[in-house]
Amino acid sequence: MLPVFRALRFVVVTAMLPASASVTCAQTEIATAQPDAYENVQVSAAHEESWQMGDIKVFAFKGGRGADGLAQLRQGTLNLSGESIVVFDTATADGHAIRAYAEGRVIYRDNEQWQNKQSHIVRLRSQNAIQTNSGSSHKGDARRGPSSLVQRAINRLNPAQQQVTPVTPVGLQVSQDSFVPPQFERLPEVVTPLSRRIQIRPRSNEQLQIESSQSRDTIPAEQVYVIRGGANVLVDGVAIDVAGQTLRPGVLDLSADRIVIWTEASENNELPLQQDILQTAGKRFQVYLEGNILVRLKDNTITATHAFFDANNDRALLLNAEMRAFLPQTGGSVRVRAARLRQLSANRFHAQNGWTTTSPYGKPGYRIQASDIFVEPGPISPFTELDPITGQPVHGQPMWITAMNSQFMVGDTPLLWLPRLTAPAEDPHIPIRQAAVKHDRVFGLQIKTVWNLTKVLGQSQQRGTQWDLLTDYLSDRGPGAGVHGEYNVHNNMGQATGNATIYYQYDDGNDRLGLDRMAVPPDNMHRGEVTWRHKQQLPGNALLFGEIGYLSDRNYLESFQENRFDTDKDAETILGIRKDSQVWSGALWGRVRLNDIEATTDWLPRADVFGFSQPLFNGHAYWSSHSSVGYADLQKGDPPNDIAVDPYTPPGLPYIQSASGLVAMTRHEIDAPFLLGPVNINPFVMGEAATWDAGLNGQQDIGRFVASGGVQAHLAATKIMPFVHSELWNLNGLAHKSDTYLEYRLTDSSDDLANIAQYNEIDDNATERFRGRYPLQIYGGLIPNEFDPRNYAVRNGAGIWTSAPYHELVDDQEVLRLRWRNRLQTKVGPRESARIRDWMIWESGLSYFPNATRDNFGEHVGLIYSNYRWNINDRTSLLADGIVDLFQNAQENWSVGFLSQRSSRGSLYAGLRQVKAKNFLDSQTVVASYSYQMSPKWISTASYAYDIAASESRGSSITVSRVGLDWVLHIGLGVDTSKDNVGIAFSLEPRFGPPTPTNLSYLLGLQR
Repeated sequence: MLPVFRALRFVVVTAMLPASASVTCAQTEIATAQPDAYENVQVSAAHEESWQMGDIKVFAFKGGRGADGLAQLRQGTLNLSGESIVVFDTATADGHAIRAYAEGRVIYRDNEQWQNKQSHIVRLRSQNAIQTNSGSSHKGDARRGPSSLVQRAINRLNPAQQQVTPVTPVGLQVSQDSFVPPQFERLPEVVTPLSRRIQIRPRSNEQLQIESSQSRDTIPAEQVYVIRGGANVLVDGVAIDVAGQTLRPGVLDLSADRIVIWTEASENNELPLQQDILQTAGKRFQVYLEGNILVRLKDNTITATHAFFDANNDRALLLNAEMRAFLPQTGGSVRVRAARLRQLSANRFHAQNGWTTTSPYGKPGYRIQASDIFVEPGPISPFTELDPITGQPVHGQPMWITAMNSQFMVGDTPLLWLPRLTAPAEDPHIPIRQAAVKHDRVFGLQIKTVWNLTKVLGQSQQRGTQWDLLTDYLSDRGPGAGVHGEYNVHNNMGQATGNATIYYQYDDGNDRLGLDRMAVPPDNMHRGEVTWRHKQQLPGNALLFGEIGYLSDRNYLESFQENRFDTDKDAETILGIRKDSQVWSGALWGRVRLNDIEATTDWLPRADVFGFSQPLFNGHAYWSSHSSVGYADLQKGDPPNDIAVDPYTPPGLPYIQSASGLVAMTRHEIDAPFLLGPVNINPFVMGEAATWDAGLNGQQDIGRFVASGGVQAHLAATKIMPFVHSELWNLNGLAHKSDTYLEYRLTDSSDDLANIAQYNEIDDNATERFRGRYPLQIYGGLIPNEFDPRNYAVRNGAGIWTSAPYHELVDDQEVLRLRWRNRLQTKVGPRESARIRDWMIWESGLSYFPNATRDNFGEHVGLIYSNYRWNINDRTSLLADGIVDLFQNAQENWSVGFLSQRSSRGSLYAGLRQVKAKNFLDSQTVVASYSYQMSPKWISTASYAYDIAASESRGSSITVSRVGLDWVLHIGLGVDTSKDNVGIAFSLEPRFGPPTPTNLSYLLGLQR
């Protein structure tokens, strides 16, 4: 099999950087994670090696199957990823004890918390053995000593070899870890430096048919194996000599419908399946493959109809073959397709009657077609990235393509003929990333371009960073220019992530913002923004975070960046540091307001301390707390200069008034959960003491005490109905899983919520801006109490939980809440490998208020809601949701819809949505949208919304995208009724180089 590796060596060499590194593991504590033991532990990796040693099964995982190249271990909400992961799975009487060690760019996540480390250890429990999903796997030999990776994991886990700082268990007492490491025998390595390790297994669930015979026509005698039924051959450990160094590039994956293998005869003529076959490199090994041939090595593939490989004589011949080689210089791939593809030497190919292209499509729109195509190493080109110190290519020797008697074809039409053409397969460094031409009634003719700033400046692209130069011209408004960048890098302190935008817009027009704001003059002709958001991981589970947010005026984002205004977080200026330590978390931070236009609170500064589920009384109870103290300066925000053209009324935000002073609170909760038969009962009590120097209506020195207590109950039940079958409804057995939650809570507050200003924001700036207008547009100037957002939050209990970010939202209340979650599941797919699929999912709930007059506007029952999804099949679903109240001025919001998804090809949605506020607002909107990839080269999307109650359109749009080989062309038409705007747009995107999240081609899934 050595020629196969040599045939692909040129892509291996360009993908591997010569480096020598040693792994240094920092001191790592054993994290006792507490996900649900009924959740399976799943590991996904590129390569897997395993050993079975008594009751312990050892796994060594390397690399990942995703773009980050990290192996991943998951159980419930816990996620541990790293370059390498070692797992010890010990079978016990009550399940499996699982210990995992990760190293190299380790990321540990649990719920919303995450940490970056050099190495990390977790200890888990599961009812089942771990489940693995690896690109390649083979069984290790326990007679050989453990690898350095496994030995490091043993050293870290074995208490006898290392003192481990004890970790306080969270929410559940766990016995001390008693890990006994497996014992590897240390025998000499049985594989020579130039050797191969082979494993043969079925490609599908069908059993292989193997015929074995001996041929004595050769000296020495040959053993011949004929394999039918679809086989997968994995070859590992094949060494390649590159520049005097022995490299092991990874696992070679061969697949075909039929395979014939010739090798030297031995006493045992049986071919072991899914077991290691060890051979020296000099041993005869020839392979013939036919039928759906696929050869894979890392990111490189070869397909063919017939192929023959001779490992001893360095020969290879493939018929009707196509090679796809990954190029790290561009992030894309080059394709060579030919009637005959031959190996000439270790890293040279010769293709006869073939063509080459960078297009990902089966029949490319353009190609270089030639009688002979050669792929081989070549000289350094002007596009080759060089190391500034050594002057050598960063990605290894450049690869060149030479074509003889070549024709440049567009479709099936030849445009150019050359007797000889030679070119590098590298990034041509074209700096433009996107160009768009639009026209509408708001901005006029628009010409917008995005340039790769590093290429414009002639700088080298830094890994993990992307900086763009933005240049725009709007005929009705003026020119604009700026810089936008994103980065995700690793430095000496840890991971650093962030993004920044600096943009200037000259504007000599008026903003058209919709409805009664159709001609709003800006405060200044010089408009723009400066925003920067940064997070830096620090040693010791600490995080430094900071933001800068400056906007020139109140309407800049809404006018020029409406999508960001609606969905992005607020533009703020913040600096702080957070430290996590087991069950405790603390933060010291401050915020100042650069934009007087926004209603916000300056914290100068503020400190928060959180503690979660600290065990009390030997685990019979658990204590959680949140305490904060800070100096707050709450400001209302400046109103518009002219409320006649930009409506605004202070009653829209009645809970925000200018106030400043000390704000302090401490809140504590004790839970005492226990099982009563199948029901989980949790009595709880919560207490809070809080103080504010200034209140909502000019009061001073407000002190509030809150006492809240009650009981929660949870019952989980499952019913299996294996005999339920229906071809019409695609049912193959049925399982009903039900969760019933009940909570009774009684809350008493010493002060009324109406006296307390809302120092902690409950809305983002976009919603607050809307609240400053809609009292005039909908309610005639004054918001009814039923639609006051603070009253709604109190009824939902949004501010009563221990770590609620807006602790002000508490008032006297007695409530009984009921929630019921249901899931119906069935099995689909082949009987031998059936998988579980959700058939129906729904959740319903309501709240009962005994004191209806005080707590729910006179009605005992309120907040009735339901969410429903029926997955008719894997592609089609019916959706419905709604929430209603029963009092006079009540909400009646619901929607029903139909969703059809065709995998990655596209989706279709049609639905009806009602938003009703009794006598004030009634909207029934039909919404329809679709996105569909009509062919590999054409994609279309469209959306439409029509308000039946108002009998008018709410807007529509349609976009058609032509996916070219080097460019993506978007043509769009949009109608915005609220702004009386019609627009048409043309956008052109180059596809040179790797896709990035800022490319529309990336958003549309057009990656190579």
